[in-house]
Amino acid sequence: MTAQASSSTARALRTAGAVLCGLLTGVAFAAWLGLTWVQDHVLSPSGFEDTARSIVTDTSFQTELVGTVLDRATFGLLDDYRTGLDPVDQALEDVRERAVDAAESFATAPEQQGMWTEVLVRTHAANVPLSPELGNAPENLVVDVSPVGATLDQRIRDTIGIDPALNSQGLTVTVPGARTGPAIDALVWIAQWRFVLPWLAAVLGIATLLVAPHRWLALVGLGLAGLVMTGALLITAMVAAQAVTSASSVEPVAHLMVTEIVGLLRESFVARCVTGMTWVAVVALVGVTGAVVRRYAVAYH
Repeated sequence: MTAQASSSTARALRTAGAVLCGLLTGVAFAAWLGLTWVQDHVLSPSGFEDTARSIVTDTSFQTELVGTVLDRATFGLLDDYRTGLDPVDQALEDVRERAVDAAESFATAPEQQGMWTEVLVRTHAANVPLSPELGNAPENLVVDVSPVGATLDQRIRDTIGIDPALNSQGLTVTVPGARTGPAIDALVWIAQWRFVLPWLAAVLGIATLLVAPHRWLALVGLGLAGLVMTGALLITAMVAAQAVTSASSVEPVAHLMVTEIVGLLRESFVARCVTGMTWVAVVALVGVTGAVVRRYAVAYH
């Protein structure tokens, strides 16, 4: 009886150890998946530009952003020229509309793609230090569309002879309440250790298989742990993305930029997580197949 109790205790301890190692394997896998994506698409300047590259050619987004910038600027500018006489003020409004249309067409032309690339470069540089040694990220998200303002200033001056001084109207916008700085600093620091995580996941996975009483069921558990942890990571990222987008709604120009960039990053992140979940689902499926085959093999014999 004592030997049987001792055997049951040892088996329970092995099962508990296998469960713990399996959960830690799932955590390590999800962390590796997330950090490699962060490094490839957020922290790396070239990776960020590649992910958000469609901004450079998306004329509908460009038109909306330029229209928002110009409406805010030119409405305020015309207040200084209004006379109270309807024909004169209507003529001024016609001039404003022509200037806005001309500027939108100019800013969305293919030859202006360098300007939009510069917007991405400046926005990334304003928010993401390349390493912890280069200082901290700003506490709140910064959106820099000043290259658009500088280009449109010149175009409007050439079109109607009036300088709207867009760049003096704060086209480097800080989004209050976004609180992205601490998260970016933490990611920059943690990302340095991302190369350790696949090895850690491999060691923990092997330990799970060695400790577990049933190897095939342990393999199923590893796959399920990876699925659960990756799903939790995906949900957390979606909530954080929505929080940043909501915080940016206080400033129309920043909101347009943040919504577009976050949407592109979200799409890329979801694709990466789905790929990872497919991998671990295959692991779980192999475990289920092995357990079923083993059971029938034992029953046959």
